[in-house]
Amino acid sequence: MKKNFRLLGICLLGIMLTACIAVTSVTQVPPTAPALQPTGTDFSPDEPVLLPTATAVPPTKTATPPTATLAPGPAVPIYQIHMLDQANGWGWTSLADGSSRILRTQDGGSTWTDVSPKGQALTPSSSSFLDIQTAWIALYDPAANTNLLLRTTDGGETWASLPQNAIENANYQFTSPNDGVAVSAGVGAGNLYLNLYNTHDGGASWAPILITAPTPEPGLAEGTVHLCNICGDNLYYDPARIVITYGDLASDPAGAVRLSVSTDLGQHWKDLSLPLPDQKYADGLAAPKSPAFFGNEGVLPVNIVKYGTDNALAYSVLAIYVTHDGGQSWSQSAAILENNAAFFDSVQVLSPQNAFVRCGKNLCVTHDGAQTWLTLPASLDFDTNSSGSFVSQFQFIDPKTGWAVVPAPDGINYDLWKSTDGGATWAKLAPTLAQ
Repeated sequence: MKKNFRLLGICLLGIMLTACIAVTSVTQVPPTAPALQPTGTDFSPDEPVLLPTATAVPPTKTATPPTATLAPGPAVPIYQIHMLDQANGWGWTSLADGSSRILRTQDGGSTWTDVSPKGQALTPSSSSFLDIQTAWIALYDPAANTNLLLRTTDGGETWASLPQNAIENANYQFTSPNDGVAVSAGVGAGNLYLNLYNTHDGGASWAPILITAPTPEPGLAEGTVHLCNICGDNLYYDPARIVITYGDLASDPAGAVRLSVSTDLGQHWKDLSLPLPDQKYADGLAAPKSPAFFGNEGVLPVNIVKYGTDNALAYSVLAIYVTHDGGQSWSQSAAILENNAAFFDSVQVLSPQNAFVRCGKNLCVTHDGAQTWLTLPASLDFDTNSSGSFVSQFQFIDPKTGWAVVPAPDGINYDLWKSTDGGATWAKLAPTLAQ
């Protein structure tokens, strides 16, 4: 049987210690400027997994002159945002030399302050924003072939360079000034190898999280989880649970939504096979997203697709499964979201009741836990396959307030839009650098 492979990046955010405000959290298509990994929002996690950590080493301050600066006053193109509330957030812009600058806003995105670490030509690989004062940036220095991890606790006024190489190819997420998780991903020949680490000293030292995979493989380092990178597999981790979801995108349809759940770092696994929402989708390929958890309440979005002999989408639907017991059992919500022109690869879950989804050119929303869906007017183009300017990133911080980034046709500039009515209408902002 001929397969239509669609390469899906692993949802690393879902692995992090976060309530997973979005399944891709900050829903993003990589822009022309240096791409960042998505980040999540802070929450009060369950009891952390207690693992040994190395002795912390005090960080050192960066103090060399800047290599590039932004002049205050003019318009500034924001190509990545991470908002914390209606007023406060972080963003990224790029310079002509290809480096990036990290910015901070306190008025909802209209004006921004350059808070970049001095002396660093930023080409960030990952970032984590805990609050308006506390953030981390992972950098790669090609000249020295080293990975760096910088931290600020004063809103970017000063940055500390943590005194060791950052973990290679890692995505970072912090849930307190001290506690965080790093996920290192190795990819090759359709395979994905994940290793997790935690810190309890703000990132100064890291210890491996020794997960036992559902099917241990000889020859793999302890704690390594092997997934399929072209199937649509995902791994979610928080201190209370691990959830692995399995996709069908490189195999025959399984006729079910498959996942494995562990509450003891993989010493014991519970394998689940959830029925598809309707028999007419039994021949579809399931592509579960990474779940979002809010305590014991959880949301699992599942895209189900079928391709015809001409490689065109025969159907594409999004089903939502919910759990009330921390992932041990799941049931399907009433409404199925159908859009045969859309591959539902961007889902932002705000709460068990509220979610936003790309539906081709439109944005679709639910405010009743997927009992019903509403397709909003296409005031912005949300279709990632569009030949014109489309939304490369969107983020809502509550059911009404959201932002969207739209690359300009020149591939250099970006427009920033804001909605205060849940995405029904959008107003274009004119971001400027604070004097």
